Amino acid sequence: MKLIYVLTLISCTLIATCGPNPYKTLEKKDPAEDATVALENDDPQKAIDILTAALGDSPGNIQYMSILALAYAQRAGVDPLTLAQKMGSSSSSTGSSSGNGVTSLFGVMPPATQAAIDDVDAAIALLVAIPSAQRGSYDVLKLAMFQTASMTLRSKMLDTDGDGVLSPSELLAMSTSNAAAILSQLAAAAGAFAGGSSTSATDQAASEQISKISAAIAAEPGATDADKLKSYLAKTSG
Repeated sequence: MKLIYVLTLISCTLIATCGPNPYKTLEKKDPAEDATVALENDDPQKAIDILTAALGDSPGNIQYMSILALAYAQRAGVDPLTLAQKMGSSSSSTGSSSGNGVTSLFGVMPPATQAAIDDVDAAIALLVAIPSAQRGSYDVLKLAMFQTASMTLRSKMLDTDGDGVLSPSELLAMSTSNAAAILSQLAAAAGAFAGGSSTSATDQAASEQISKISAAIAAEPGATDADKLKSYLAKTSG
């Protein structure tokens, strides 16, 4: 019997009979893997807890930051792929005289609470903190989608009766700062899409949707950007 086999057999026997495997204590669990499993099990809070702790030990870890952004979005109820598909399917109608491309996205958004907006904005902040040269193509798409979600949720919050349409009376409640935040996220989403390299038809259609929304708002009557935004959002979806 070869010596290496004998030594291996003895080692395995000792491990099995003398208590816990000493090598097991040397194994480190991968926080990214554990967090991903938590997200697959629809437990974003667990993923957030895991990755927040991991970033405390490894600040600036791009993988952790990317997954943590997804965890915050999942806790908010935002699915970037579902949003991109909706944007692609409604791209042809955006900017038409019969509707607008923002309220058309209300149906794929979670309830517009401040908590949901805060979570989406946290996801955005994490992705923005990743140096642009180190963002993967999927991170660029996620950033654009989360910025679009932030814009849409801020608009949806004005829809107090939940009918999917922003009436003139509801739009009166839109403050100057809220209008600025909506327009800022729209511009940021357009910039993120412009910096992406995806050749996916869905991604390109979503990018086209954002461009149409921006152009349509700019073409609206109004003395200020906020006035133009209100005029655009007042259009009913058709």
